[in-house]
Amino acid sequence: MKRYPKKILSFLIAALLFCAALTGCDFSIGGSKKALRPPEVVIDAEGVATWDEIGNASHYLYTIDDGEATQTEERSVRLSDGQTIRVKAVSGSEEYQDSPYSEPKTYHKGGNPSKLSPPTVAVGADGLAVWSADPHANYYVYTIDGGEEHFTEECSVQLSDGQAIRVKAVSVEEGYLDSDFSAPMTYHAGSVQDHDHSDVNSDGICDICKESVIEELSFYAVNDLHGKFKDTSTQPGVDEFSTYLKNLYADPAREEILLSSGDMWQGTVESSDNRGKLMTEWMNDVGFCAMTLGNHEFDWGSSVLTPNSELADFPFLAINVTYNGAPVDYCRASTVVERGGVKIGIIGAIGDCLSSISGEFTEGLSFATGSRLTALVKAEATRLREEEGCGFIVYSIHDGGSDFSSYGVNSVTNSDMGWYDSSLSNGYVDLVFEGHTHQRYILKDEYGVYHLQGASENKFLSCADVSFNTVTHEYTVEPKHISSDTYANSSLDDDPIVEELFEKYFPDGDPYDVLGYNRTRRYSSDIISKVAELYFEKGVEVWGNRDDVASAGGIVCGGGFLNARNPYNIYAGNVTYADIAAVLPFDNEIVLGKIRGSDLTSFLNRRNDEEHPYTIYTTISSSEIESNKYYYIIVDSYTSSYRSNRITEVARLGEGTYARDLLAEFIKGGGWA
Repeated sequence: MKRYPKKILSFLIAALLFCAALTGCDFSIGGSKKALRPPEVVIDAEGVATWDEIGNASHYLYTIDDGEATQTEERSVRLSDGQTIRVKAVSGSEEYQDSPYSEPKTYHKGGNPSKLSPPTVAVGADGLAVWSADPHANYYVYTIDGGEEHFTEECSVQLSDGQAIRVKAVSVEEGYLDSDFSAPMTYHAGSVQDHDHSDVNSDGICDICKESVIEELSFYAVNDLHGKFKDTSTQPGVDEFSTYLKNLYADPAREEILLSSGDMWQGTVESSDNRGKLMTEWMNDVGFCAMTLGNHEFDWGSSVLTPNSELADFPFLAINVTYNGAPVDYCRASTVVERGGVKIGIIGAIGDCLSSISGEFTEGLSFATGSRLTALVKAEATRLREEEGCGFIVYSIHDGGSDFSSYGVNSVTNSDMGWYDSSLSNGYVDLVFEGHTHQRYILKDEYGVYHLQGASENKFLSCADVSFNTVTHEYTVEPKHISSDTYANSSLDDDPIVEELFEKYFPDGDPYDVLGYNRTRRYSSDIISKVAELYFEKGVEVWGNRDDVASAGGIVCGGGFLNARNPYNIYAGNVTYADIAAVLPFDNEIVLGKIRGSDLTSFLNRRNDEEHPYTIYTTISSSEIESNKYYYIIVDSYTSSYRSNRITEVARLGEGTYARDLLAEFIKGGGWA
């Protein structure tokens, strides 16, 4: 009979036992008694160790931390954090042997222990080796040139020329394991080779070359400029402002990023006359990086946006604009600029203000708002960080709060910021510039992200100075407003680009030439009341003799939703066309409309609407109106396209005759003299 060495025999028996355990079968040794299968032990999150039932077992023995064996007929026992259990089945029959002990299982409260990451070690030009502190490390172990291990609670050690160091983090906390040793770092005296900057202690100084890794960025944002291009007696233009902006760029200590949060064009004759082209060229000259679209960029319809986007040296931004469900060609979701090695993602969006655009221009147009907008911005911010490598995200939205005069900068809550989903700030955006509501505020949301809006019409420039660590991507933000008293100061020279652009777009006539004389100050209510009357008179002049109009009893009223804008007054003295255009900037065309009597009654009643009152000059009272009869009225295209008015457009004067033109003709003829 062939004999096997004892070692081989032991190995074969062990293998047989192991295979039997894997297959879950009872097994025997040497053809005698079968051994029971070892129990399979599992431990739940609460520390309860349980094991499966073993056939032919009368009870079980378990040991904790290899201590004394405990007998039990149960199949569970509670462990404390860090305890290790082994279990074996005890046979209740002479035919079977007890099982071997199970594999040891350890309970870790809160889950399996986390292994600390190896420290990131950097060696400076002076030989000081430093590494980042781990919040779960109690101390560190380092070796120099592979020698003995040294223990330290510090995060640095001085090396001599040629020495190499490795470091590992050690934790005595429950649930954490020591890290592996770091890769070796060697100190070479007298030379600093090309390297990636390191700042393991986040002090803003490179650990290797001792240079600053902080980039100073200055963000400037203009909102709701509304075409205020030329200086007037009540309004600063952009001549000194242009000089101020260009002087900023001369500062070598900072990197400047100039943005717009919308409503840049409409509001003055300088810009309205050429549908925003003059303002777009000015923005090119002073170096805007992006412009978020505002609602008044749509005042002349989407067809104006495409040529202006082609004229601009910067992108128009609005992530949430679609036409018939498809993206439009005149704006983008975001843009990326790089300053001082920092990639900055800029996302633009227009707020919930589609209803403020004339209905004739909104067919098929859609602005995603609320949670839909939030989802778009979150996805784009993630893409900018992960795919574009952006370290800082700016969100420019043409929307904002109404009145925060009673709030401190840090006292606003999420419930006060209904126009903005503050969850965006939780790692998605880092700074927010706003517009639309013409308010001035600096707010900090619940995630510590600043929101700035700088009033309107060239009163304030929003600014945020950002100190950005190019290694750690940590940053600080210092927000502020700069008053036009500073940047539109007469001590600054006028930038010649302003006059050059004005002459380019007005070669044949100056809208600042005197048009007529106004005897006394005319307030907003005076102005729009006169416009309603002029609507009526112009309509009678042009369409009053039409057969259909005459047979229906003539034109009975004029007016609609009329608004005067800043400066809201026409002052006593000489008046220019530019003065009138500033107060009546809207290019809404004059419309002859047909309306049913019952709807005319509702139309006249809108004079008493608290939020949006109509101004109407009428020759008919509500008591005279017959519900089923049709009447003719004179309104503008904004009013006629508002569906609730139920006005059927019959004719219009077309481009070139707006409310301001009617008032200009009236003043030129001495009407207010």
